Amino acid sequence: MVNIVQIGYGYWGANVARNIAASEKTNLCALVDTRKDRLQLAERNFRNLVEYQTDFTPYLNDPNVDAFALAIQTEPSFEIAEKIMNAGKHLFIEKPMASNVQNAVALNELSKQKHVVLHVDHIMLYHPIIRKIKQMYDSGELGDLIYFDISRMNLGPIRLDVNAMLDLAVHDLAVIDYISGGKEPYHVEAIGEKHYGNQETLTYLTLKYDGFLAHVKSSWISPIKERRTMIGGTKKMVIFDDMKTVDKLTIYDQGIVDASEEYGQYEFKARSGDITIPYIPQEDALRNSIEYFAYCVENNLQSISNGDHGVKVIRILDEAKRKLIIND
Repeated sequence: MVNIVQIGYGYWGANVARNIAASEKTNLCALVDTRKDRLQLAERNFRNLVEYQTDFTPYLNDPNVDAFALAIQTEPSFEIAEKIMNAGKHLFIEKPMASNVQNAVALNELSKQKHVVLHVDHIMLYHPIIRKIKQMYDSGELGDLIYFDISRMNLGPIRLDVNAMLDLAVHDLAVIDYISGGKEPYHVEAIGEKHYGNQETLTYLTLKYDGFLAHVKSSWISPIKERRTMIGGTKKMVIFDDMKTVDKLTIYDQGIVDASEEYGQYEFKARSGDITIPYIPQEDALRNSIEYFAYCVENNLQSISNGDHGVKVIRILDEAKRKLIIND
């Protein structure tokens, strides 16, 4: 069992703490937050099962602590992450990994120097349906990738430290990287609008990869909550609708084929086949992420969402932020 101290008990941190405490693979030793009201709320939930502190530094030299979970705003997390890994502790860090690529690279290099596990919580990589789509692509069932069309929208909460793209699209960029086997875009475009603060609350991100396109829409100002990913392959196409309670994945055996001369003036025609909805047992992606982190710690393995992976995602976001400024 991996003993973990968590820093940050905010909106998402509460979910992280609950899963660390509930897992048989991890033990939540302590919760740290500078806001005493948040610690009081945590104490109502966990009672005397964990320690509650406003300062994390005493735990850096505690031999009983194996790792830290860092679930705070992005900007101040960099220096804390450095201190954690410099102390030789493993790190589970919430997305985005850093506010810029320079900081992301620094954290990645430090994790390698200190021989610790750096696990970026790109939670969708640990979703059973993303795992299924990855298997379909790797086996050749999807064929070659043609496009990703992704919408991730909701009505708030609006963050003050990052824009909607950094908060929401980071999930989708991680998924594209994972499914495609690590391909990186050679062209990035982004536009956005700022409402209710100084950060973009709505962004459209378009990326050109070698062989396929990706379009990602991120919004904090949508009247509906949408988590929808459409992936087109040369053999099959899939739609993953994460807002459905069941039947989240639909597989379309459809595509485009060469047309015969009888088809007239069209050079290509549509091919229609079966539409299938496979049974995929439900799993908690956050629990999977936490338990995979623990597995990596116990077996001295690198996470699939390690620093190298995290740096690639932040590099894309840095370029996208630059384009947001240019296109403003």
